Amino acid sequence: MKKFALGDVVNSDKGRRGVVRAAYRSREGQQFYAVEKDGAIDHLEEDRLSLAPRVELAA
Repeated sequence: MKKFALGDVVNSDKGRRGVVRAAYRSREGQQFYAVEKDGAIDHLEEDRLSLAPRVELAA
């Protein structure tokens, strides 16, 4: 089962924040995600990502 959904904001293990644009499995069965950051796409393993905390804005 996938840990993240398309459109989720995630943090990588290197502290970079991005948006999940695609999810896929390698031939070995490992889950990968394509994460967009400032127009560039990084392909990262699921265990290198964590869900970014939602920021609530004051009304």
